[in-house]
Amino acid sequence: MEVIFKDVSFSYNYKMENEKVALKNINLCFESNLIHGIIGPIGSGKSTMLELMNGISLPTKGEIIIGKYNLNKKNFNFNKFRYDVGLVYQFPEKQFFCNTVGEEVAFAEKIFSPKNKNIKSKVIKVLKMVGLDESYISRSPFSLNGGEKRRVAIASVLISNPKLLIMDEPTIGLDNNSKKRLMRMLKKLKTMYSKTIIIVTHDVDMLYEIVDNVVVLNKGEVVVEGNKLNVFANVELLEKNKAPVPNVVKVEKMIYDKTGIDLGYLPDMNSLVRAIKETKEELEVVSYE
Repeated sequence: MEVIFKDVSFSYNYKMENEKVALKNINLCFESNLIHGIIGPIGSGKSTMLELMNGISLPTKGEIIIGKYNLNKKNFNFNKFRYDVGLVYQFPEKQFFCNTVGEEVAFAEKIFSPKNKNIKSKVIKVLKMVGLDESYISRSPFSLNGGEKRRVAIASVLISNPKLLIMDEPTIGLDNNSKKRLMRMLKKLKTMYSKTIIIVTHDVDMLYEIVDNVVVLNKGEVVVEGNKLNVFANVELLEKNKAPVPNVVKVEKMIYDKTGIDLGYLPDMNSLVRAIKETKEELEVVSYE
């Protein structure tokens, strides 16, 4: 599901003395079946963009089109939109209120499709999509670890089979193992289930491993957007706009600046360590010289 921003601006307290402009003249296209990242410093407009994409707020100016939905139209069908667009909040597990995982995941489906007799099979299917087996159905969501809770929360959104999944800081509060499992799951959702995923986060190390494209915001404007390799390679621009830089990119740049050796694209820190070991002799010779 494609997301298009056409000359979008958004202001809080529009046309009042204390008007605050959060986004200015945004023109973007988030292509279907890709993973997109949105980064930038605090107050850059990331959360506002997320709210606009989810239909929580409407643009002060411009137009937002998500798939077949034009969010500006008066006859916009919000209930159908909710089925196609899923939002996972920063700490979605804090909103749990059912006694079992099965009930938690099935809740939205029971509300919107009460006549559906195959809810249990749908619950099992989405649990498998997020890497949890059928045994979790009867377990209390409050007894799970952080990573499992996050996956249950994502499953509760996936139950409606949304074409677009929007995530706000999905790795926050997760340990490294839980984070790795979540990243594998997101890749699977894109490749096997053709989901379009948009992630708003400060965790650029995670983004660098899994996203296809990146948008950098600052002071409500798009600083740069495009393929992740091109965006993250521009370290000076990122630092100038107080946007985080992946650790892999930082170390690679440091090595290149000191030795002139280009290690090429390395997807994660483990790959970087292996590359450094493989070029150790060359690095030592350059360093000695």
